Amino acid sequence: MNRRYLITGCSGGGKSTLIDHLEARGHNVVHEPGLRIIRGGGPAPWEDRLGFFEAVTALSLADLDSPVSPDSPTFFDRGLLDALSGRAGREKVPLASLMPPPFPYAQRVFFAPPWPEIFEQTEERPHSFEMARDEAQRLRRDLAALQIETVELPKISVEERADLVLSLAT
Repeated sequence: MNRRYLITGCSGGGKSTLIDHLEARGHNVVHEPGLRIIRGGGPAPWEDRLGFFEAVTALSLADLDSPVSPDSPTFFDRGLLDALSGRAGREKVPLASLMPPPFPYAQRVFFAPPWPEIFEQTEERPHSFEMARDEAQRLRRDLAALQIETVELPKISVEERADLVLSLAT
């Protein structure tokens, strides 16, 4: 059984907050590759979009090579799906043409939808809420095309979101 659970969705939807909360509860997590690249001085998507997608793809693949416990889930804040979805959108090709089979995460993916009440622009996320909403639409479309079960996370407290994710990560 694949115990790698992907938490995806739009920027500013609460994914990293959820990941941090799961980690504080003692669960295995992998932090967002894109933020790790930006914080490490790598290419930023608003400066070098292709370089950013290439770096995120490489880091996401490396993250998948990390050992995970067969007895407990590991939660990924974004990952290979997000990197390849962004690249597919830029190159105008179907995501399935870039995603290597089999799907590297559990067949149940958690999706953080656009949430205007918590969205904020930051130095690491300078784009608009409208761009985040477009990103969410692209990711939803790509998940549907891959026939991946998607659980949309309700707009509830981080504690309740974590409880929901843990109850469904079986």
